[in-house]
Amino acid sequence: MLKIIVIGGGIGGLTLARACLDAGIAVELYEKRPLEGMLSGPGGIFIQTNALRVYKLLWEGQLWHQFYQQGGTIRKGGFFSKSGEPLYINSPQFIQEDNLGVCLLRPEMQKILYDSLPAGIVKPQCALEDFIEKGDKIQVYFQDGSHTEGDILVGADGLYSTVRARLNGKDRLEDPNYSGTCCWRGYFNGAGLPLDDQYSWGEFWGQGNRFGYFYVGSGRYAFYGFDNVEAGGNDEAEGGALNALHSRFSDYASPVPEILQQLVDQPIYRDDVCDRAPMKEEWGSGRVTLIGDAAHPVLPTLGQGGCMAVEDTFELVKQLSKTAKADSIPSLLRQFELSRGERVARVHTTSRQVAQLAQAESKIACFLRNWLYKLTPTKLADQQYKWLFDYVPN
Repeated sequence: MLKIIVIGGGIGGLTLARACLDAGIAVELYEKRPLEGMLSGPGGIFIQTNALRVYKLLWEGQLWHQFYQQGGTIRKGGFFSKSGEPLYINSPQFIQEDNLGVCLLRPEMQKILYDSLPAGIVKPQCALEDFIEKGDKIQVYFQDGSHTEGDILVGADGLYSTVRARLNGKDRLEDPNYSGTCCWRGYFNGAGLPLDDQYSWGEFWGQGNRFGYFYVGSGRYAFYGFDNVEAGGNDEAEGGALNALHSRFSDYASPVPEILQQLVDQPIYRDDVCDRAPMKEEWGSGRVTLIGDAAHPVLPTLGQGGCMAVEDTFELVKQLSKTAKADSIPSLLRQFELSRGERVARVHTTSRQVAQLAQAESKIACFLRNWLYKLTPTKLADQQYKWLFDYVPN
C-alpha cells in the first residue's frame, strides 16, 4: 500500500490525511506543535463553494455536513466605503447557488478535521529535522530523534515551510514578501449589535486601512482589521490591541464602532500579512511535493488561501490514485504541480490587486477607487470573482 508522510497539521495537512484514507492510501501526519496548539488559531476562515465541493466528496460528505452545522452560511455581502456607502454587493446568485460556502472559527474547523481521522494518524510535537530519498522510499527524521519511512513526503507546513527550505538546501526559508499591512483578528458575539440581517459579511474600505466581519455560526462573528504600517510592529505604544483598533476604526460607519465596543476582554491577535511569489512549474523534487501555503501563500484578500490548499489535496490524491508503480510517483507529483500552477498564480495576482485597491492611501486614490466600484455594473464586477468558483473536483 502506498504511504504518504505529511508534515503540517493545518487545514491542508488534515484534509490531505482524510483524502488519503478515502483513497485507500496509508498516511502519517506530523505536526511540530502540541495538539492543543494545532487545534487553535485566531479569527475565522472562509471555506467557499470551490473548496466545499471537495469536502462534499470526502468521508461520505460528513465534513461538508458538519461545517454547515457548525459555521455560518455565506450569503450576500460586499464592500462598503468608510462612510457605509455600498461599493460592490455580491450575491450567491451570480454563480447560480443559494450560498457561497460557509465560514467557521479556525479552531472549530481544525477540530472537525482532526476528529475525522482515526487515532494515531496525527503525531503532534514532532518537528521535522530532515529527509533523504533512498531508492523508492523517502526517509524522514525528526528533531526528537525519531524517524519514519514512506513513499511520498508532502510539505503542508505553511508560510515558513521546513520541507520547502530543505528542498532548497536551506535551514530556513528566506523572509516572505511583506504586503505593507498588518492584520488584527478575533471574534465577537453579535447579540444586540446593529448588524444588517441581509448581509452575512461586509468589508469597509478607508484610507490606508479597512475593517471586515463575517458570520461564523451560533450568533458569533469573526472580524479583521488591516492597516498600512511598517513590518514587525506591535500595539504596546498604543496601550494594547483594542486601543489600536479604536484609533483607526472608531470613526467608521456603523456597525464598526459598535463591534469595537464588543471586543472588550476578547482576545485580539495581530500579525504581519505576507505572501511569496508563485513558484515555477515544479514545487518539489523526486518524491517530495508541497501543498497550500508551503507552495503558494497568498494574501487573504479573496478568502481563498485555505481553499487553494483544499483543492491541492484533492488533485494530489487524484494523481496518486492513477498507479501503483513506484517509479512513476515522481512524474505524477510533477504533473500535480503543473496542473495547479496557473490557477494558484491567478489567485495570488488577483489577491494582490484587490488588496492594493482596498489599502489605497491617498485621498484621490480612494475617491477614484470608490467611484470606479460604484459605477461598475454588478454583473461586470462579478466577473472579477466568478472564475474562483469554477473549480469542480471529479
